[in-house]
Amino acid sequence: MRSRWWDRVLGAVLLLVALAFIAGAARLQVPFQYEPLGPKAFPIVLGTLLVICGVVLTLRPDTVEWFDSRPAAWRVLAGALLLCLYAALFEPLGFILSTALAVTAMSRLFGLSVVPAALYGVALALIGYFGVGEGMGLNLPAGDLFVG
Repeated sequence: MRSRWWDRVLGAVLLLVALAFIAGAARLQVPFQYEPLGPKAFPIVLGTLLVICGVVLTLRPDTVEWFDSRPAAWRVLAGALLLCLYAALFEPLGFILSTALAVTAMSRLFGLSVVPAALYGVALALIGYFGVGEGMGLNLPAGDLFVG
């Protein structure tokens, strides 16, 4: 029964964060020529998805009690810390290297062995960079270490 309560709390917090995220993105004032879609599009779409997730978690909490085990709770906490580390290393290491390392670490954390996790991390980083970054014309950082 505890997971229903936590899901509702998480849903409400997520909803508030998403609304603040959308409000912040709506205030961005950047010339149209900056990117094809403009810098407002991605945060507003992401914020909208977060609003939907927050509403669903609040109104229909999950009945599965998976979070009650200590190992699962530690993996979730470690995953959250990994995402914070990913955000901190994103510009210094660049998109490809930071994404490859983060996906590899996250894959290992949730049970994938070393070689498949590393292959998955590198593949996802390259697909993300060339497929999304180059394909959509987004400016993804190369990394401070690699730029002279």
